[in-house]
Amino acid sequence: MKQMSRLIPGAEKLNIIRVWSGIESYTPDSLPIMGRSGKIDGLFYAFGFCGHGFQLGPGVGDVMAELISTGSTRTLISPFDIRRFTDPSAIETPFVSSLMSAGKLI
Repeated sequence: MKQMSRLIPGAEKLNIIRVWSGIESYTPDSLPIMGRSGKIDGLFYAFGFCGHGFQLGPGVGDVMAELISTGSTRTLISPFDIRRFTDPSAIETPFVSSLMSAGKLI
């Protein structure tokens, strides 16, 4: 709070209980989507970290920076390609499986 009060006068009087900012996104297979867009030149994306983006952010940032600046990366990111969803029947959905299993208990 001392650091914050240097930037925001009066902040030392605040009683902050909890802070949250961000959007959690989930994918059907619980794996992120990373890579370059196949439709828009110069567009790169990294999303769908299923609640783990904060922890993985620094490493993902390094990989994406390398991909954007050099056109490739030494890190294998092909398992995270969005094209893995082109065949919906090939998608394993842990959430649906868990939900169906839970339904059997009721």
